[in-house]
Parts: sequence; C-alpha cells; structure tokens
Amino acid sequence: MFNFGQEPEQKAFEIVPVGEYEVYVESAEERPTNKGRMQLSVKLRIRDDVPQACQNRILFLNIFQKTPEKLTDADRQVGNYNYSHLYHLLDVSGIFASGKEFESMDDICRLLAGCELRVTVHHETWNGSTSAKIDQLKGVHESDPIEITPNKQPQSPAYEPAKKFSAPPAPSASLGNLNDFQTIIDDDDVPF
Repeated sequence: MFNFGQEPEQKAFEIVPVGEYEVYVESAEERPTNKGRMQLSVKLRIRDDVPQACQNRILFLNIFQKTPEKLTDADRQVGNYNYSHLYHLLDVSGIFASGKEFESMDDICRLLAGCELRVTVHHETWNGSTSAKIDQLKGVHESDPIEITPNKQPQSPAYEPAKKFSAPPAPSASLGNLNDFQTIIDDDDVPF
C-alpha cells in the first residue's frame, strides 16, 4: 500500500555562496540543451574530505558547442566546442598532455570522472533567478589539496590526491642468486 496522506517536508537549499571550493568530477556527459545545442555537462561535487562549507553539494560546469558563425578552426578540431574552455578544463584536471588525441567526447568524459579541481563560484541573476555559476576559464583551477577534516581520516595529516597515471611499482625484493634454490625435480622426472 502506498499512502500519501501528508505533504512532504520542503527542504530549502540556499545557493552555494561565492567563493572557492575543492570539488571532484562526479560525472561528465555530452547532452543537448533545451534548444538542441550540444554541451559538455560536468557535474561537480564539493568534497567532504576537506574542511569547507557546502560539503557534498552539487555544482555544474557546462561547455557549449559554438554556433557555426563563431567557430574557429581550433573549435572544429574538438567537435565545435569552445577549444579554449575544453583545453583549459583538460589541462587543470591533470589528464591533458600536449598533442593528446581523443577518439570521442565519451573518452574525455570517462577521463574527467573522478578528477579533482578547485573552482571559484560567483552568482549570476537571469530572469529574476540567481544561481551559482563557474566561469569556464577564470573559475576552474588545479586542485590545491588542504588538510583533511579529523573525522574523515585521522591517521593522515594532509590530503594526498590519487595519482591518475603512475609508473608500475618497483620490485620490493631481489630474487637473489638462482644458485641458492634447491632443485626439486630434474628433467628426468618430467613425463614429457
């Protein structure tokens, strides 16, 4: 039985205040706007492992495809998206290397997921509604790790971001001299 006898409690979220926040990319996807123009929609979550306001709140960063009359040759190389904005996002995310090529926007979205950033939020009012916005160039920066809150990881004095691409670990111990090993079976004991 489903009983809807009372109205739900309405939670009023205040707008995320102006300021800088450590965030991570929860997801990134290419999708159309209401007017049919494509955008790269990046969902950011304000990290809860650093001491800051608004932990776990969501912010969005959108990079739009340009209209045909505003396209540059560089924009055409990246699926008609704003080349400067996309380049900057990949650069500060730590996944970009000069000359890197991607097969598709899906590849870029997969690589962005989990990346850590520092964003600067400002407020923008349009049609009487104020929302939290992030400027694609001036508002997106490399993550600047700060001390973790004591209740998250008390053993660790400072946050250390995960390394996306690292070299394989070095061998932990030497194999030593092979003459030190005892022969368990010899060639005559093997049936083949």
